[in-house]
Amino acid sequence: MKMKSLLLVIALLGAVVLLFSVAYAQAPRHRLGDMADELGLTDEQMENIKDAQYDFRKAEIGLLADLKISRLELRRLMMQEKPDQKQITQLVDKIADNQKELLKNNIDRKLAMKEILTKEQFKKLTRMKAERRKEKMEKGPRQPRPRNFDFPR
Repeated sequence: MKMKSLLLVIALLGAVVLLFSVAYAQAPRHRLGDMADELGLTDEQMENIKDAQYDFRKAEIGLLADLKISRLELRRLMMQEKPDQKQITQLVDKIADNQKELLKNNIDRKLAMKEILTKEQFKKLTRMKAERRKEKMEKGPRQPRPRNFDFPR
């Protein structure tokens, strides 16, 4: 009898956990998903935005990875007893190029949004983003993420 009661309790707990996980599970929302209704975006606009953001994010990931690797290499060079000025200059140029490409990518993303949205939607989006930025600023600075390792400076 005790075994049956124990199995029943375990089964009930499992069912409750499953029920809550299904109830609270949500499909991942698109960044603009929260604002889509407020902006009055059409399905076509949402698809265009999703496609554009995918393309820009994909390019951004590669650029950010290159930038981090270059900065890591620069730190390593600077830690050497006799750093090679030519290599350092090349890395600084590479870092500057990556930063320039990231800026261009960001500008292209904003221009793409201007083409997809109507003037009114774009103005409203700009206001909404400014409000969110202000709310984040009022919360105070973010806590820095812990690093796995760091080179001595």
